[in-house]
Amino acid sequence: MELFVAACLVGAFIGVYCNFLLLVPLTLATVVASGAAAASQGQTISGTLLAILVPAVALQGGYMIGLTSRELLNRSSKRI
Repeated sequence: MELFVAACLVGAFIGVYCNFLLLVPLTLATVVASGAAAASQGQTISGTLLAILVPAVALQGGYMIGLTSRELLNRSSKRI
């Protein structure tokens, strides 16, 4: 659960402050790191696939949340 939240927050940060080109290598790095961690713990193939899929989806979902909130954050920063 903590990995899901962390990946979502990192994705939101990337969505707000960076562009799309950073999301692709970050997703690949997440997939490799999650797969290696799950395989080293001796999980089954289905457990490993789930451990790979959940952080990758959370990262990209957080990116979409950050991307859609760019305009809202730009409006609020201009008021200050």
